[in-house]
Amino acid sequence: MRIAMIFTTILFLSVISSVFAEDKTDYIPYKCHIETANGPNIALFVWDKKQVVEEQSALLAAHVPTISNERLLVKRVIECITEDKKFKDKFVRHLDEQRTDLDD
Repeated sequence: MRIAMIFTTILFLSVISSVFAEDKTDYIPYKCHIETANGPNIALFVWDKKQVVEEQSALLAAHVPTISNERLLVKRVIECITEDKKFKDKFVRHLDEQRTDLDD
């Protein structure tokens, strides 16, 4: 009886720990090169890495905060990358460098 109680307790604890381990989400900062009515811009987000595709898809036709301190309508999403990467477009890369230089 005592062994069954110990085994049941161990099993219960392992189930509880696996439930909490699965609940953990990884939020990662992303930056997106977007096209707006005012031209190209950058929007910053923090997304769960499992939801990146859905979040990126939801940007189209949404008003998002941009690095120019405006909420602009997204006409097109060109590129979304993690904060540590560089944009492909030279102009947008320059905008991003100016933003990060201001943070320093």
